Amino acid sequence: MKDAIFQLDGIDDRIRDGLAKVSEMLEAIWHHSSHAGLENLKSLYESMDPDQIAAPDSVGKEEFLSTLNEALIDGNWEEISDEEMQDALDGEDVFAISLDVRFDEYVTMKLYKLGEVSIEDERLSLFGLKKETVTIDAFDRIIQILEFQDESWFAERKRMKHYQGDESKGLHIRLFKTVPKLDLETIFPNTSPMMRGVDKIKIGAPLIGGLVSIGMKFGPILLGASASGNTSLSLLGGILAALGTYVMKTYMSYQKTREKYQTQVSKDLYFKGQANNAAVLNMIVDLGEEQEVKEALLAYTFLLLECEENYDEERLDDRIEGWLLNTFGYDIDFEVDDALDKLEKMRLLSKTEEGILSVAPIEEALAILDDYWDNIYDY
Repeated sequence: MKDAIFQLDGIDDRIRDGLAKVSEMLEAIWHHSSHAGLENLKSLYESMDPDQIAAPDSVGKEEFLSTLNEALIDGNWEEISDEEMQDALDGEDVFAISLDVRFDEYVTMKLYKLGEVSIEDERLSLFGLKKETVTIDAFDRIIQILEFQDESWFAERKRMKHYQGDESKGLHIRLFKTVPKLDLETIFPNTSPMMRGVDKIKIGAPLIGGLVSIGMKFGPILLGASASGNTSLSLLGGILAALGTYVMKTYMSYQKTREKYQTQVSKDLYFKGQANNAAVLNMIVDLGEEQEVKEALLAYTFLLLECEENYDEERLDDRIEGWLLNTFGYDIDFEVDDALDKLEKMRLLSKTEEGILSVAPIEEALAILDDYWDNIYDY
């Protein structure tokens, strides 16, 4: 995004170089201020991290989740709604399969999203005779937070076959990228595949056809033999063998289809997974820093370059949202109040009684930021 900002109309090499330095200072200041927050998150999470050597526990979970939620809000993450989750359970996009998620196995389950993208995928149409390219709506980033029920919970309900073992202990945090909205359930570890109607037909049709063929071929002979009381054991054996063959073929077809789906889901998750547990905290803070700097830089740049427009908060918000839509094609709700708060904190923003906004020129802004940096520690 910075490259696009630096190519705005009215920016010459001198201004571009100055904005790059302002951006560099903003990044350094927010990276420093974010470091303390990151260390606090890691400290709160340490006892419940599944990757630690000792057995994880849930001590301090509520405080950690509350602190993490604040960090996610600062980074513009939003919680996945119940409606979005239900749409995923009801529909399908890339994966031609529905998955049943056993939600009652979780003590804690939270999903957060950041941004939306469109991806293209090839799929078969006209009974598999033609390939077509479709556009799929996806979440750019997804954070998943899970805590499983303990072993006694599964034992009491006689569901030990679903118990994940010691590996399930602790609070699990996963970061995924480019997850189709209607395939959201594929990122859950405790799912059972449910065949589509068309797949059931593909599997069941050979069995039904086989039974019909056997009936037409051996039915008259079997009925004639029964009428005469002379049913041949070899005839019955042949019928049962043919029936068993069709049953086996149907079962193998089901297993093959199930394995294909599971392999497809596993492969896709391998490439969509970006980080686990404590590593996710680093990425949350890093992404949050980027968002903070982008917001501040956007507000500063438009107030600097278009100072003659005499923007107030509302008009600046409309201007930046319009630019983001025209430049990137994203209809983004720009948090102008958050961006202005950052500039005000850095002493770069001025506001008249009428609400007209302005910012310090580049040279003055760099001096202010340099002074702010020098006085972070005043021992």
